[in-house]
Amino acid sequence: MIICPSCGAQNEPTNRFCDQCGTRLTGAAPTAPAPTAVSPDQPTALAPSCPVCGATVLPGERFCDNCGADLLATPVASPITPDQATLLAPPSAPQLFCPDCGDPVLPGERFCDNCGADLSRLFAPPPAADTPTVIAPPPVEEPVAVHTPPASEAPAPTPAIPAEGPTMVAPPVAESPAPPVAESPAPPVAEPPAPPATSAAPAVAPIDLIAERARLEALLAAHRDTVAQYEQMAARYPAGSVPTFITAGLDAARAELAKTEAELAALPTGPDPAEVARLEALLAAHRDTIAQYAQMAARYPAGSVPAFITAGLDAARAELAKTEAELVALTGSTPTPAAPAAAPAEPVAAHPAVPTPIATPIPTPPPAVARLELADGSEIILEPGKHEYVIGREDPVSNIFPEIDLTSYGGESGGVSRQHAKIVHTGDQWSIVDLNSTNHTRVNGTRIEPQTPTPISDGTKLQFGRLVATFRIS
Repeated sequence: MIICPSCGAQNEPTNRFCDQCGTRLTGAAPTAPAPTAVSPDQPTALAPSCPVCGATVLPGERFCDNCGADLLATPVASPITPDQATLLAPPSAPQLFCPDCGDPVLPGERFCDNCGADLSRLFAPPPAADTPTVIAPPPVEEPVAVHTPPASEAPAPTPAIPAEGPTMVAPPVAESPAPPVAESPAPPVAEPPAPPATSAAPAVAPIDLIAERARLEALLAAHRDTVAQYEQMAARYPAGSVPTFITAGLDAARAELAKTEAELAALPTGPDPAEVARLEALLAAHRDTIAQYAQMAARYPAGSVPAFITAGLDAARAELAKTEAELVALTGSTPTPAAPAAAPAEPVAAHPAVPTPIATPIPTPPPAVARLELADGSEIILEPGKHEYVIGREDPVSNIFPEIDLTSYGGESGGVSRQHAKIVHTGDQWSIVDLNSTNHTRVNGTRIEPQTPTPISDGTKLQFGRLVATFRIS
C-alpha cells in the first residue's frame, strides 16, 4: 500500500494519484503494513460495505468510492451534502475513459489514476442556483396576437442569489400566469353566390328506343334461360321434395322475367320519333342545298358550268339519297319528295334560260343477306327482314327454339349453350351479343363481355364455345 503524503490515505501500489485528494504519488515510499493493520490516526469504516449503496469498502477509507457516503457515520441512508466531491455512478454505469489520456476509469473516481486529470467533466454538473432554467416554448403553428401588459403590471424581477457565502436553497419561484392571448375574431367567410333559381325543369335526354329494346330483349333471353335451368334442377327431385332455395330462386327468376316482359311491352312501338324527325330535317336541308346548286348552275351557258359547282351538286344529291335510304330502313316507307322550290326569275336579256338538269334517281340497293360459314364448308343463311337471330341449340323440353340451331353442326359437343349468343341487325350495322353463355363467345379470337354488343362485319371470325364460324354479308 502507498500512503498519500498529503492526506495520509492508503492507495493501491499501482495508483499514481491519491484516490482521496488527487495528490501525485510518484516517488512516495510504499509501506507494507499487515493486511488488516490500520494506523492509529487513520479512521476505519464501521462496516465492510457502504451503508448507503452497499458497495464494498477497503479498510481505512473515510468515504465510499461509489456514492461518497461518510463511512464513519451511523449506517443509515442520509442525503449527500454538496461538499462531497465523489461522483455518483450506478453500478451498471457504462465504461468511462479519461478525457485527457483515454485511460479507463472506475465509476466514482474523481481523479484519473494515470494522469491525475479531474474527472468531474465526464458528468453534467447540476445547474447553479442563480442560473435561470430556460424552457423552450412549444412550437407555434400559426401566429397568435399576444397582449403585452403595461410597465405598471410587469412582474418584479427576481433578486439574484449571491455566489459567495453558505449555500442556500432558493424557495420555488411562483411562475407568473401567462398573459392572456387576445383572440381575434375569425374573418367572415365569403359564401359563393347562389345560382339563380330557374323555374324550368332540366331537360330529359330522349330514350334510344333501339338500344333500350335490344337491352330488354337480351335481358329477357337471360331470364328465360335462368327459369329453364331452375326448372331442370327442380325436376330432379321427387314431387314435394324440392329444396326451398330452388323454389325460391325459381319464383324470383319468374318474377324478373315478368317484370322485363312488362318493361318491353311498355316501350313505344315503331321507330324512334326523335330519329325520324332528325332524318326528315336532314332531307329538307339536302333538298334546299340541291336547289341552290341548280340555281347557280342555271346562270351559266350550256357546257360552261364550273367543275366545282357540278361536283357540289353531285355530292349533295348523293347525301340526299343516303338519308332517304336511312329513313326507309327506319320507317319502312319511302319519304314523300318535297316540291322543288321555285327559282327566282332571271332577266332574259342578261342570262339566257338554261334548262335545269334533272337528277337521276338512285335505285335503293337490295337488303343485305348475311350468313355463317362453318369450318366444314356448310353455310347457315340468316333469314332476311329480321333484326335479331338467336344462336344456340334447340330444346323442346325448355321451349327453346333459336333462329340459328347449331345442334346438327356439332354444337352440343362443341360447348354451345341453348341460348348462346345473338346477332343484331340495326340499319347497316351488324353486331353480336353474348347471352351469358357457359363457354363464352369470341370475336376474332377475343372473348367478349356478356350482354355487350360488339360490331361485326364481312369476314369476322366468330367462335361459340369451340365451334368456329365466319360471318359473311352479300
